[in-house]
Amino acid sequence: MKRFISFILLSFTGMALFAQSEELAMWSDEFDRAATVAEQLIFVQNVEQGNYAGAEEFYAKALTRLIVEYPDVTTLSERTAADSCARILASKLGEAKYNASAADLWKVVESFPNPLVKAEALIALGKADTDKAFLPQVVQLVKDWNAQPQSDRDSRERAERIIYGAIISLENYKDPTGYLPVFFVSTGWYAGRIKSQAEISLPNIMEDPTEPLLEVIGSPGYTYDIKHMALKTSERSSSPDDKKGAVAVAALAEGWKVSTNVPLQQRELAAMRKLALTVIRRCGTQDSSVYASIDKSYSNRGVDRQERLYVIDALKALASDEAVELLSSYLRELTERQRSGTFTNEDGVTARAIIPALGDIGKAAARTELLRVQQLPVWNFSNYRSLATQALQKLQ
Repeated sequence: MKRFISFILLSFTGMALFAQSEELAMWSDEFDRAATVAEQLIFVQNVEQGNYAGAEEFYAKALTRLIVEYPDVTTLSERTAADSCARILASKLGEAKYNASAADLWKVVESFPNPLVKAEALIALGKADTDKAFLPQVVQLVKDWNAQPQSDRDSRERAERIIYGAIISLENYKDPTGYLPVFFVSTGWYAGRIKSQAEISLPNIMEDPTEPLLEVIGSPGYTYDIKHMALKTSERSSSPDDKKGAVAVAALAEGWKVSTNVPLQQRELAAMRKLALTVIRRCGTQDSSVYASIDKSYSNRGVDRQERLYVIDALKALASDEAVELLSSYLRELTERQRSGTFTNEDGVTARAIIPALGDIGKAAARTELLRVQQLPVWNFSNYRSLATQALQKLQ
């Protein structure tokens, strides 16, 4: 009985598919007879609404004809019909991942002036071009727009519509060569919504963008704000912690290579260094070169005094011999400031962060400096001695 029911169901399915095939053939024949683009659009819409299985060849045929006839389209109504037709055909061919139409989709990008048509074709190309034959062209298109800011409103809106399509196209391609062009959209001249889309698309292009972001951070050709954005992008990515740590180490080092007297830029640099220290605290690093940069951040008495506290937190998290050595040296310096009478309220905040940090790390190498705080008369006020006693009890 079950076999009989299955046979009946298969028969009905076969009949339905046959009927669909007959209808699709009819619309295809009517399309071939159409004298104008407006008439072609009617039959393309009929096929779209019919949702026929196996309609990809029809859409491909229709797009090829449209591209051939488009240069001869002169009236506004016909151009409007052509634009609508192109958008439907591109969308359907993209959904079908119809690789055979990739070349025609790129021709639409090149030959149709309407930015919405270009965008639709670009989006479809990222899905359909499974051989990635036109990926270099899409990448170059984004690079070109990135380098050519648009001044007047109309040209800007047109460019942003096209670049939106290109961003989604590169997201669909999921190829590493598309990562940096989209990254530079997120830092570029575009409106906020376009930059936001670039940020959303980036992790879908590459899960681990460490290599290209390190390239940005280490290159002398990019400004500090671009490097800061590269660090932020790495932090938001799905990269492993050790890779995020590597980007943060590079960013912290770069944060001390730039010198500026402009307050706004100084604050930006401090923010980048603090974020780098935060990532290092959270993700860790085995790169011993980081300690020279960390020491600079501690020694800096610039625009952001919180940077020292970020240093202490990072060193506490690293919990290495080098970290204990640096923290101990900072505590020794504070002891000398107590002796010389130059100890400030800010020094007090720093001391109350360093002493517990050394205790939490728990390495015996911190014992000498903690004993100084516990025993020397110059520390005989506030709760420093109590903190030192608690820290000494934690040492191994």
